[in-house]
Amino acid sequence: MGYPTGTFGPSPLGETGPCQIKYDGVDLGYTKGGVKFADEVMKTEITYDQTGETVQNTVTKGRKSGVDVPLTNQQLSLIESLIAGATIDGDGMLVKSSVGYVGRTGAKELVLTIMDGAAPSTDPDATLVMFKADPTSKIDWSFDNAGQRITMVTFTALPGDESTNFGEMWRVGLPTP
Repeated sequence: MGYPTGTFGPSPLGETGPCQIKYDGVDLGYTKGGVKFADEVMKTEITYDQTGETVQNTVTKGRKSGVDVPLTNQQLSLIESLIAGATIDGDGMLVKSSVGYVGRTGAKELVLTIMDGAAPSTDPDATLVMFKADPTSKIDWSFDNAGQRITMVTFTALPGDESTNFGEMWRVGLPTP
């Protein structure tokens, strides 16, 4: 996981509940265990020999943002794009070693929209968008009579690299047309 736990935050979304998850425009379906978004600014603390360990200043080094999505009741066709090295063939899903996979090349837009009853909210402020989300899967499937198979996917926000969105990672709320 690697991200601090949290939700969209106290403002502007307020209290949150379940959400719809779309990756590259495709609804990923059901979750079990809560979808968690986190954002952390990483800093270096500046200290001086003369003042011991007292922090005198800080310098921002970057930020780490991501969403943990515990998918359940998933169809292979939906999770294929989320598992590096996976392909669907006539017999099912085949997963091969994925050494050297470059996440930026496959990163797509991730959209989380808070549910309003049984449907996604139409309030633009109930939406969180990650512009380039790189998925990493962690499969933990139990084959028993009491468990539920969960495919945990962590989406890491990558900064935009085009001149029109350079450095942009995510936003809460949809822009006004």
